[in-house]
Amino acid sequence: MLVASLLFAPAVAAEEAGSDKPAAAKTTETKAVEKAEEKPAAEPTPDNNDRAWETAPHEHRGGFAMGLSVGGGLGAANGFPNDAKKIGRLEYYTESGLGFTSASSFWLGGALADWLTFGIGGGYSMILNGETRSTTPLLLFHTDVYPLYMLGGPLRDLGAVFEVGLGFPKTIDIETEETLIEGTSSYLMAGAVWEGIKAWKFRFGPMLAGHYMWSETLRRPALILGFRGTLYTSP
Repeated sequence: MLVASLLFAPAVAAEEAGSDKPAAAKTTETKAVEKAEEKPAAEPTPDNNDRAWETAPHEHRGGFAMGLSVGGGLGAANGFPNDAKKIGRLEYYTESGLGFTSASSFWLGGALADWLTFGIGGGYSMILNGETRSTTPLLLFHTDVYPLYMLGGPLRDLGAVFEVGLGFPKTIDIETEETLIEGTSSYLMAGAVWEGIKAWKFRFGPMLAGHYMWSETLRRPALILGFRGTLYTSP
């Protein structure tokens, strides 16, 4: 019996040792899986996040927008009546001289980004001096661009304003009601605005702009200092 025990003892020990190896290997594999599960997910790379701006929420301006501006300044109306027999003839040419100018516009649109707004609308302008009155209804496309928005602070509200469209000027003699200048003209406005005053979803601020209208029959420049209010539905 002693000899049998001595002969079979190493074999039994070898089997027990062999049975332990898979268990050890399994334990090591389990630890590796658990460690991998605990590892935090990798941060999104620029390649995977390069279109995030398309869904990023608006921080300053967004959604539906509408604006109203009013102002006054100086302007002049020069040109001919809208009559083929009078256009180009010196005796029918009128220069109104500088007069007080009022101007207003209203537009509806949207803020496509915190720094870019588009709209469409209308306006009205009038030049008065001692002898003539020049009135002009307007149809216009409106654009605001805030090129310094990325710098933050008050510069987020400093913008450039542009309008293009059609004007329908008519200048008459105040005493006789005779039409002195008339025609359909191109309309251009360029200026600057600061929307630094905020109340709820409204933004207000001063605006300085130059207006110009021109056609074959007339020229109508004006410089306007005004005040503007804009509603943004977001944020």
